[in-house]
Amino acid sequence: MERKPNYQAIFLGLAVSALLIIFLYYARRVVIPFFVAFALAYLLDPLVDRMEKWKISRTLSVVSLMTLFFASILGAGLLVFPMLRLQAESLAKNLPEYIQVVQNWLRPVLEKVAGLDQAKIQDLLNEGMARFGELPLRVLTFVSSFLWDSLSNLFDMILMAANLVIIPVVMFYLLRDYDKIIEKILALVPPRLKESIVDTVSEIDRVLANFVRGQLMVAFLMGALYSIGLYAAGTPMSLFIGFLAGFANLVPYLGIIVGFVPAALLTYLQVQEWMPIFWVMGVFGVVQMLEGMVITPRILGENIGLHPVAVIFAVLLGGELFGLTGIILGVPAVAVLNVLLRRGILQYKSSTFFSSKPHG
Repeated sequence: MERKPNYQAIFLGLAVSALLIIFLYYARRVVIPFFVAFALAYLLDPLVDRMEKWKISRTLSVVSLMTLFFASILGAGLLVFPMLRLQAESLAKNLPEYIQVVQNWLRPVLEKVAGLDQAKIQDLLNEGMARFGELPLRVLTFVSSFLWDSLSNLFDMILMAANLVIIPVVMFYLLRDYDKIIEKILALVPPRLKESIVDTVSEIDRVLANFVRGQLMVAFLMGALYSIGLYAAGTPMSLFIGFLAGFANLVPYLGIIVGFVPAALLTYLQVQEWMPIFWVMGVFGVVQMLEGMVITPRILGENIGLHPVAVIFAVLLGGELFGLTGIILGVPAVAVLNVLLRRGILQYKSSTFFSSKPHG
């Protein structure tokens, strides 16, 4: 006799999930550092486990890895941000020259438009180029506002300062007691459901491990290769464009679109010759070839199984709800939901509700 699905439990689960999502949204300023700490702990736990196998105490392993991790982030920041600043200053310095080049492009086109005299053409060019010249400042203002919005009032400043302490502290305790926490959670699972839940959690773990250790590593390597290649080709803002293209490649071929167009345009404006454009094309072609033939096959096994539209949706929704943290954690969260949804659909299709024939 087949057991009928417990619809009350299903509806209760959906209601609890909805309430949890609402709670997380309104408490996002408080829970975000705990999410970040958990994500970092999850990332480093396999390394801690490996160090334990080398007869190193777990506490010493945690302290050593955390010190190395945060020191690496600090070192990368001290190296990358000055380079970005220098490239941005160089772009701002050369911007008037770029504007003049674009004016020279557009003037012959506008001269062919009937009814426009030279004065009107010049007015149109001046107005358009003035707005074009303001674009980098507007972009910089938007990015600064987006990244530093949490500093808008005293409460947010205090909260941000607290987060800088909360994240490493919570991360330390989660890493130290990670295995014990998992055991205690599994001990609360009813024995009849334990096998199914452990199997689901294992699949989620494989998906997240694939994303964190796979796709992000691929994106970082591609960003580094793009940046080096574009720098060699003489592209302004090569560091920013390179890593933007690398991480945009999380959506297939989006990296080429958002990277090649600005790289080619800025390179031509910089040197006003066509040959460097072919160098830029070569950079993107070679990196794409390396990604398809070497990087992805060696680093990434199966992908996370998300449609590109789902990736875009996850990034935009995560950014809207939780800011920069949401952008970073949006795709892994949707990957987890994808696993749960896929398993839910399989259970639904195997249920009597789906397979039973109508009485007639």
